[in-house]
Amino acid sequence: MSLTNKIHFKMISFVHETLYGLFRDPYEALNAAGLKPGQSVLEIGCGPGFFTVPAAKIVGGKGSVRTLDINPLAVERVRQKIEEAGVTNVRAILTSAAQTGLPAQSFDLAFVFGFAHAIGGMGNILTELHRLLKPAGILSIEGRSQVPDKLFCPLGHQGRVYQFKKVA
Repeated sequence: MSLTNKIHFKMISFVHETLYGLFRDPYEALNAAGLKPGQSVLEIGCGPGFFTVPAAKIVGGKGSVRTLDINPLAVERVRQKIEEAGVTNVRAILTSAAQTGLPAQSFDLAFVFGFAHAIGGMGNILTELHRLLKPAGILSIEGRSQVPDKLFCPLGHQGRVYQFKKVA
């Protein structure tokens, strides 16, 4: 990983860990996304983990969170946060969201926060999310996004969080 990428990630981490929380409540966003106790949840693009530990706390001990990122620094930072928080129902995975290698129909809900502006170029990711979600699974995206209706149908939105239901 280049020095520029490391510096960029450190800057993003600093903003998320110090300033982002002043303007954003992760629990509010995750509740709008539809997270509930006992669910199996997939977080796409965890970054420095602003939403990860709150997601683990919402789903509780009977639920689980899998969080993905292609940046090894992000996965390392999230693993540190998981350990510091003492949550045991989270697994951070270094992988591409377009080809996760995870079993099909494993998740009740997947959420994409923080980079939904790029969703238009996420065709392969959306196809993979469709594969990973259980029948009637929910995809929640922060921000307006074009999601193919052959894969997901819109359910509505709460604030900036839009929900879609998996189409069979």
